[in-house]
Amino acid sequence: MMITNGQKAFMDALCDFKNKTSSHVILVTHSRKSESEEKPTGKMDVKGSGSITDLADNLFIIWRNKHRERALQKREASQILTEKDQKYLKEPASILCLEKQRNGEGWEGKISLYLDKQAHQFLAEENTSPYNYIANSAQQ
Repeated sequence: MMITNGQKAFMDALCDFKNKTSSHVILVTHSRKSESEEKPTGKMDVKGSGSITDLADNLFIIWRNKHRERALQKREASQILTEKDQKYLKEPASILCLEKQRNGEGWEGKISLYLDKQAHQFLAEENTSPYNYIANSAQQ
């Protein structure tokens, strides 16, 4: 019970700060352990007090497709891919889920993402060019 009260007090303080300063605060949390990592978790899976998700204006969840990562590793090592591996390669590398949006247009949904390892950027489509922020243009 004490942890719950402490987390609520912390969230209240964060909300007071963001309201007084007209700023955005990003709080990173973890999900509760589920029986598998095969699908993204949801709003109810955030570890800790319910006040964390209750008081947040927006809730994003990012999910890594570890099955796809393992299939990519097998392909890069020139190993034989199973039918399941082939299926995983067609899936997104990660999914960004907007589970809650208090302000704005209220859209909630999922966005598929692909990591460009060299640029350390998530891209909306696989095999597209990352953005070079120094040159202010797409990388060639």
